[in-house]
Amino acid sequence: MTIRMNFDRVTRYYINSVPYFFEESDDQHAFFRRDDGSAAVERFTWPTLHEIVQQPEWDYEKRSKSVDEAKSRPQPHIGLSALSRTNQTLVCNRWFFVCGLTRRYSEGGLTLRPDGVGQHYPHIKAYAAEEWKTFHEIYGAKYFSSNGNSFGFDASPASILRWYRAVKKAGGRMDALIDKRGRASKLDINQDSYLFIQQQLREFLLNQRHTGREVVDNTINALRRENERREAAMLPLLQTRGKTALWEWLKRFDRLEVDAGREGSAIAKRRYLGVGKTNRATRPGQTFQVDEWEIDARTIIMNGPIREGLDQKTIDRLPRGRRWLYVVLDVATRYIVGLLVASSQNSASAIRALEMSTRDKSDLAAAAGAESIWHGFPFEGVESDTGSAFRAGATTRAVNETCAAYSYPTVGEPQFRGTIERPFLTFTYRVMPYLPGQTFANPKERGDYPTEETAVLTDDQLALIFIRYVVDVYHNTPHAGLFRETPAAALERLSGTVGLPPQLPRSMRRRAFGISLDRKVTSKGITLLGVAYNSRELQKLRRRAKNTKVTLYLEPNDIGTISVCTGKEWLEVECSVENFHGVKLDEWVSVGKILRRRYAGQAALAADTISDALQAMRSRANEAMRIMGVLPQQATAKDIARLEKELYLGLSVVENEIPELDALDLADDGIGYVIGDPDAGQGGALPGDAPSTSDDEEVDLDDPEEDTDWWQEGEDL
Repeated sequence: MTIRMNFDRVTRYYINSVPYFFEESDDQHAFFRRDDGSAAVERFTWPTLHEIVQQPEWDYEKRSKSVDEAKSRPQPHIGLSALSRTNQTLVCNRWFFVCGLTRRYSEGGLTLRPDGVGQHYPHIKAYAAEEWKTFHEIYGAKYFSSNGNSFGFDASPASILRWYRAVKKAGGRMDALIDKRGRASKLDINQDSYLFIQQQLREFLLNQRHTGREVVDNTINALRRENERREAAMLPLLQTRGKTALWEWLKRFDRLEVDAGREGSAIAKRRYLGVGKTNRATRPGQTFQVDEWEIDARTIIMNGPIREGLDQKTIDRLPRGRRWLYVVLDVATRYIVGLLVASSQNSASAIRALEMSTRDKSDLAAAAGAESIWHGFPFEGVESDTGSAFRAGATTRAVNETCAAYSYPTVGEPQFRGTIERPFLTFTYRVMPYLPGQTFANPKERGDYPTEETAVLTDDQLALIFIRYVVDVYHNTPHAGLFRETPAAALERLSGTVGLPPQLPRSMRRRAFGISLDRKVTSKGITLLGVAYNSRELQKLRRRAKNTKVTLYLEPNDIGTISVCTGKEWLEVECSVENFHGVKLDEWVSVGKILRRRYAGQAALAADTISDALQAMRSRANEAMRIMGVLPQQATAKDIARLEKELYLGLSVVENEIPELDALDLADDGIGYVIGDPDAGQGGALPGDAPSTSDDEEVDLDDPEEDTDWWQEGEDL
């Protein structure tokens, strides 16, 4: 199935460094208009666009919207899920006629009167049929509509005009078309009689808690007495109704109003709190919800590979504690796009969870042994509670750098975040029973369960368990919020119809989710962990009057480029070492420990030496290395400062020296060049080719018994 992308008509997209504006799309292609003065429209296939967004040149610029575009447009189909099947079909058909009338009226020549609507009725119904077809293509027949294959609904011009005015008065809300009158309201009754009956029926809302039968009987008796009084005073009599009609009117009272009057407002509020009904998203990436949860289990506070080789007594003395789980969920599909194990509540963990949600995580799923794919895609808006990790300035800045909106619901009302709160209860009942070292909700529930004695899991083992459950179980389980559709199926369906948001440009991802550092520019540029980053623009910045420290951002998943903020603009500075792109921070730290120990006497390391070590490490990487991004042991700004002082102090990476062949003499036979002193014989060598050795140590560089797995030594993994 073709996976589409959801572009908007406001953003300026740069495809192969050429500016474009999105025009329209279909199942196979997307059409973009050039913004270079030619106004030419080009067509791109969806597979081609997926390749384009992976290129380094991919970028886009969020432009300011106009007043009409910036206005909040309510999602029309919000609130229909609570209606019956018949009412869903009725309201949708009315909505299609309203859309048809709106479209015909915008074309001109139509007056908003019953006779004018009647003259244009064929065009209005044709437009309504098009809306019906579009609705079925997006939401499917099982979503709020009939099972027919065509639009066979008819309506009178007066009804269409009444629906149009109701929707316009409600600000474009679809729920204005819901028929709330009930069967009894169709009976013709004058206003005085209706108001008198309603006044008597409201006795049912008092805290005396009269029964419905008693209220109906009292209303009939009150009508009889009032008519007797009116008859004696020669006044018009009130119209009466039987018990059946009065019972129908009694049922029309809102349940919240009934319970608030009979039992109290506090009880009614708790009973009818809205759960997951706010800002319902209709497309993937429209809204992400993020939250944190303290895992109900105690674990060993360490990483799994470090534990290997320790005896049981040492393991028993290791500290134990509870970890925090950060979860990011897509509201439209209920698909969990981000999951992170953290040591505490902090903004760095929240930012890492948001970064994880925007990229594909198939490598993490494979490391956990999952059989399904773990997708990820950018977000247009983020919702969270008011916890310290989410209210922090760094978290807000990260979301704003991606040109997304950040909102917080009402404080102290977790029921308005039911979409993200519900998975934590699912984890409690579906995952925690399989984990040793449970803490339970309270001591009574725990009983005599030996929590401390059974706490044997480490951070990586805990992460692998949650990843496997989310990817293979949660995503493939029918969800009540999706009408029994699985999150994976909902994502696949919407990605083929509405489309996914385009991938973030690399520079935007680095500025939003990178590690923030402050460095001073030198003649070598900026040096981080022994690696130099330099450019002409950076040297111009060094020559300014006050060469103060600059703020830069380092992407942990690719340290080949850094983003430098000059205060006025952003500079993208690449690494001075060739083929360093794609190297992860964790890999470089691990390789640095090995190389520092093996080449302790050298101040500079050749790029080939580092490249060989990285390739060897990647070829032998296990699941523990691949899931480092979801563990609490992820490097931070403080860790980088400490490593530069301890591990990379005085160490730098240089390119391999290439001899200048023009300065060498040709060999006597005309093949090759003469290197070094020809009188030195075969023993001549370039200085620095062989490592220095002590007087009592001999090194055989051609020893076939040399250990080729030197990079595995020590606790580097």
